[in-house]
Amino acid sequence: MQSLHHDLIERATAYVPTLRARAAATEERRSVLPEVMADLHRLGLIKHFQPVRLGGIAAPWGIQFDIGRILAHGCPSTAWIATVVAANNCYACRFPLRTQEEIYGAGPDVLVTNASVSRNVVVKTEAGGYRVSGAWKFASGIDHSSWVLIVGAIEAPSSANSPAARLFMLVPRRDYRIEDNWHVAGMRGTGSKDIVLEGAFVPAHRTLTPGAFWNAGCPGGQRGDAFIWRRDLTGYFGTSLLGPIVGAAEAILETYLEATRTRVGVMMGDAPATQATVQIRVAESSAEIKLARLVLETQMAELRRRGEADEAWTTAEVVEMARDRAYATRLCQVAGERLVTPMGALGMFDSNPVQRYWRDLNAAATQIAVNYDRNLVPYGRLALGLDPGVAGML
Repeated sequence: MQSLHHDLIERATAYVPTLRARAAATEERRSVLPEVMADLHRLGLIKHFQPVRLGGIAAPWGIQFDIGRILAHGCPSTAWIATVVAANNCYACRFPLRTQEEIYGAGPDVLVTNASVSRNVVVKTEAGGYRVSGAWKFASGIDHSSWVLIVGAIEAPSSANSPAARLFMLVPRRDYRIEDNWHVAGMRGTGSKDIVLEGAFVPAHRTLTPGAFWNAGCPGGQRGDAFIWRRDLTGYFGTSLLGPIVGAAEAILETYLEATRTRVGVMMGDAPATQATVQIRVAESSAEIKLARLVLETQMAELRRRGEADEAWTTAEVVEMARDRAYATRLCQVAGERLVTPMGALGMFDSNPVQRYWRDLNAAATQIAVNYDRNLVPYGRLALGLDPGVAGML
């Protein structure tokens, strides 16, 4: 496993120059380029959580952090697809084996996306499954995906007093249409468009209750499989975006240093690199990025250790991990802003990649798994003897 981990890191590192050269075109297209997606499949960089029996490589937990961090030096949007979206393989493999065969039966080069925020969803029970209509947002990589994971609540009888039961559902490409509305400030290349279902039939074997999806003993996890396919997801869900966040911050620092080492001011003829204020900014930002990376690498290692040992997490531990993820993300944002600001008008040009890294980093930081307020409040409540609530629990 260690050699596989090293091999994947080498492949990702070698691919960064290609990604960097194609990043502007990816952003303009608002979707990962087809040739880049083909390369990601060929290099195995989106198969880390796909079982070997289904054409994957079943890489060890934590590889997604390294892959995402490295690829983000070339293109954070592509890194997002290679880690956040690729992580859906482990969620798809929590469904019954029959469903897994449907997904990967036509070949191993499959991308499964998920769409979270929904509107106007109607799920009606029918013989053998459910009839589903509605729209879902933020389906990253949907242009290249064969399946999408969605959540909907079953329509309850008007006489029922209990809340509607929710279902996780896997839907094939033929059953939904894409609504091209991804016009955003950052992470444009993820192509996170809406999907719309209009009376699609979802058979029961392609659905899971929340308990079956989140908890240990899910239908798809088999004895001997990697722990992420069979144990509960508490503490693990939402971690795959951490690599692209740190990598984008590292790319800002790297790009800033390259531009500043030899830069000479046009108006005054001075060299910014010789100024103590610039030197302090570089030192502060590099320290913050390093600390963020160390915190998250430590967390990923502990997640792997506990998962392989089949050890459960306490509420306090999960809340603390959520706090650390959000705070590490904030460190990356602060570090990036400190470097972008002194670049002045030069930092605004499309030809300067630092502005893309900066926009992508801040777009990624809005994701609910690392949202600052959402994930710090539960820890503060718990530390003060209050119920932490549901926020941050996943």
